[in-house]
Amino acid sequence: MKILIAITIFGITTISNAETLSYASYRIEVEDGWTHSLERGPEAHSEVGELVSVYHPNGIGILKMQTFSSPDFVRKEILRNMTNVDSSTPLSWQYWGDYSGYQHDYSEGGSFKRQWWLVHERTIIFIGYDSNTQIGHVEIDEINKIVNSIKVNTP
Repeated sequence: MKILIAITIFGITTISNAETLSYASYRIEVEDGWTHSLERGPEAHSEVGELVSVYHPNGIGILKMQTFSSPDFVRKEILRNMTNVDSSTPLSWQYWGDYSGYQHDYSEGGSFKRQWWLVHERTIIFIGYDSNTQIGHVEIDEINKIVNSIKVNTP
């Protein structure tokens, strides 16, 4: 019984320690202990949003997110063409929070990388996770949780 109570308390504590990061077109949840920074997009290009970096100080990688505004609704084919993945590589359409799009994993130069190209109506979010080891799955559950928490931020 004590273990069940401890697990319940830990679960409640974990949930209550999430922080909501809110930006112009989206918001995400990050767990306690994760750090974030923000770089403003170029002022000359209003369609480019801020670059958000999220990482754990004791972690092995960094998650970077940047938005782009499209003048029109973005179709699956257009988004697929925006990926840097060879067209012979199949990518499946997936849903992440309020956004949907493509995800691709690969290793390069001893690093594990995961990329997402997500869209909601006219907003595109490019997300990249880059770990400094080929063992990217070490914190991938936390990274997936952050990406899956993406919600549309309506004015």
